Amino acid sequence: MLSLVQALAQNHSVSATAQAYLEHAMDVMQQNALHSEKIDWRTLRSEALERARGAEVPVDTYDAIRWALKRVNKHSFLQLWPELEKQEAERKIHAAAIEKPVVATTYQKPVSPFASRDEIESHMLELSGRMDAYIVVPHFSPRDEADGVRFATELQHLIGKLDRDHPHGWIVDLRGNDGGNMWPMLAGLGPLLGEGVCGAFHNAGGTKMSWFYRGGEVGYEGSENWSYPKVADTPYQMQGNPKIGILIDGETASSGEATAIAFRGRPHTRFFGEHTLGASTNNTNFFLLDGANMILTVGVLVDRDGVEYEEGLAPDIMTPSPAEIVPLEKDEAVRTAEQWLSTRVD
Repeated sequence: MLSLVQALAQNHSVSATAQAYLEHAMDVMQQNALHSEKIDWRTLRSEALERARGAEVPVDTYDAIRWALKRVNKHSFLQLWPELEKQEAERKIHAAAIEKPVVATTYQKPVSPFASRDEIESHMLELSGRMDAYIVVPHFSPRDEADGVRFATELQHLIGKLDRDHPHGWIVDLRGNDGGNMWPMLAGLGPLLGEGVCGAFHNAGGTKMSWFYRGGEVGYEGSENWSYPKVADTPYQMQGNPKIGILIDGETASSGEATAIAFRGRPHTRFFGEHTLGASTNNTNFFLLDGANMILTVGVLVDRDGVEYEEGLAPDIMTPSPAEIVPLEKDEAVRTAEQWLSTRVD
């Protein structure tokens, strides 16, 4: 007797090769996805096969896999190397007469005027004769580990330079930071985060891996242990435990959200701006037989107190984002954060 999947494959004229490839992808999703137990997999598999109608080779199933990944979690997607992208494009041209649904590989993001920032910025701000340190941490995807170490080291240098001017408080601006790689960001901000655990991944099945910053090095420990290369120079050490205002908006996402969450639960810290995007989950690579990479959400980000943030992070004080970048003295989130920094009580 035919299984449900085999019967559906026959009905939809999916070749045995394409069927096996799609089944394997669906198996990986079902076995590893966050909240897998809440998904109606029988229905999802049936609909994925329907969307793979006419598939002859694995590349023909990519759109069905993309569609299924988005139904599993909005932060999951399919990544193709250039050669596979070329093969898929050629197959679609060849089969142009066959109507197939196309699913975007990325989630829809709000437009933030701060998303264009791609360089670290640092300033001293003066308000009523009081000086506060201000630093922008933009999205960052290192080319390699050496590039990540360079970024983290530069960030620590700037923090040290600002700190030597004895600021009253600090503002860390993560608005428009839609991600990349969280580890260089955390390593660079380590002097402000403080030594020790600053968050964690809670993965499907109950495993936990805690993020740490110690002496210029970041990583995770728990069910698995791993560390990112240490900053290049002597790690900077802060004196005391300064007040910090964190700025976030609707395009603070993914690794940008992880960086914000690492500050949640830190003493003398408040958040200003708008709710983050909600891509605050942990993704893992699952390579299929032809090299296509299913980047699947397998866990959720939590802060140092164990609070989960699957739907992103809300500010303590809501301030609307401007339509365009304005001078800092006219930026409502900056001004509101400075007013809080001027108070004696958290």
